[in-house]
Amino acid sequence: MAYVPAIKPGALDARDDNSIKQQNELDYFLIDGSGSMMPKWWEFLAAADTFLKTAKSNGLKSHLVVHVFDSHDLEMIQRDCNLADAKSFSEEPLGSHFQGTPLYDAINLMGRRLKDRDPAKASIIIITDGESSPFENKTSIVQAKAILDWCRAKGWQVTFFGCDFNNDRQSKLLGANESNSIGVQKKLLSEAARNLANKRSAYSHSGEDISFSDKEKQQFGGYLSDQSGGK
Repeated sequence: MAYVPAIKPGALDARDDNSIKQQNELDYFLIDGSGSMMPKWWEFLAAADTFLKTAKSNGLKSHLVVHVFDSHDLEMIQRDCNLADAKSFSEEPLGSHFQGTPLYDAINLMGRRLKDRDPAKASIIIITDGESSPFENKTSIVQAKAILDWCRAKGWQVTFFGCDFNNDRQSKLLGANESNSIGVQKKLLSEAARNLANKRSAYSHSGEDISFSDKEKQQFGGYLSDQSGGK
């Protein structure tokens, strides 16, 4: 099994409490750090690096928050800095305890953090590789959807990115339309991340919504399962 970054006390908290009111534009990554992500963790980190390099190359001026969660720790903030100054994920890898997936609770917490920051423009990218753990949330799916609907009402972009996972069903239940989500095969994660970073940059520069065509969804996702057990 591939080596996964070790967990050390305090190593997974890079938050900067002084940054809360510093940004007009914010990139917020909410990342599933559950056990099922372990086999694809390094491929995901390579994809995250591709996103970061592309965004920097495009001149994206934004503040970056990287929030990893699992059932052991709901809020592992591992980047909280200007995107242009962010260390690469190969240089300083993200870690997790790799336990359960309390997605709805993580969305709830993210919403409260975003309310405090209240940026003029924001891109929220929710990265998962499966459904939310059914017995590990205090927040209901209805409440989680309401929080994301509030984000959308503020004009912020909410994008769902599935790691080797067809997230269409999950994203629809959380209020997204079909163009706001994309499931990506493991081997295409970095290519899809470059595509996403270019869309993210266009949103910053021209206000163009972040969305995916049916062709792009087929190109990157193929015939991935949504793990629901149904069609």
